[in-house]
Amino acid sequence: MRQRLVGLLVLALSCCVTPAVLAAQSAIPLPTVQGTVLDSSGAPIAGAAVTIASENQAAGPSTTTNERGEFSFGLAAGRYTVTILAPGFVDGSQSLTVPASGGVLLPPFVLAIAAVREVVTVSAPAGYRVAATSSATKTLTPIRDVPQSITVVTQELMKDQLMMSVADVVRYVPGITTQQGENNRDQIIVRGNNTSADFFVNGVRDDVQYFRDLYNVERMEALKGPNAMIFGRGGAGGVVNRVQKEAGFQPVREVFLQGGRHGNKRFTTDLAQPVSETVAFRVNGMFGSCRSSRTCRSREMRRSRRRAEPDPS
Repeated sequence: MRQRLVGLLVLALSCCVTPAVLAAQSAIPLPTVQGTVLDSSGAPIAGAAVTIASENQAAGPSTTTNERGEFSFGLAAGRYTVTILAPGFVDGSQSLTVPASGGVLLPPFVLAIAAVREVVTVSAPAGYRVAATSSATKTLTPIRDVPQSITVVTQELMKDQLMMSVADVVRYVPGITTQQGENNRDQIIVRGNNTSADFFVNGVRDDVQYFRDLYNVERMEALKGPNAMIFGRGGAGGVVNRVQKEAGFQPVREVFLQGGRHGNKRFTTDLAQPVSETVAFRVNGMFGSCRSSRTCRSREMRRSRRRAEPDPS
């Protein structure tokens, strides 16, 4: 009986002492790990994320650097991997062994500036893109399959840029520039070849010397390169083909009025209407005092010269 009482007393004392020992052990401070994060010039990097992973890949504490680029935390004895993440810099990592007692002062983390990688995506509106054309091969062919440089200026682009002449269009066509044309015709230079005859309408040659208006044009196609194989005689630079508007089964009601300097007045209309499931019509009209401001300016200059000349009488 006495031995049983002694055993119970020892067990009770053990139960009382164990929590106190554990509390005393938990009160022992953990070893402190300190470090600094710098850039390649030696300047501190503030706000860098510092993460810890133990040897068994278990996530440990994490912190951020202060304005001096410093960080510190307590870790139990063991092996760890310290990882530094900072926006605009290459990630840095370092292995670390924490002893059972004493602190650890890590060598400075020097992060290199990350390479600048910017992706610019350029996309044209749907109305600016044309997937296929029949001008280059006389058959409807995807432009990507045509072994020739082709630039297509659509009606939507003409409206957005307020284009009214061939000279206005070719400003947006690489490899083609406009010439004066003696103020009485369209004349362009296609890849160094000066021409006033390599104009087409719906694939038919249109080499009459005059100014071509765009009021009835659906799109303009510039084909650059030798053109004798498809279009017959012509220069080596290329051709400019105008595709006219066609009747469709969507009603169209458009009226355009314009006025400007040098007596420039312009009125255009575009009317389309389906008559039945198989028949439709479309009417385009244009009236103006001058074909374009360029013609108006030349006329005004001639009038000014006449007014400046002395009266022979």
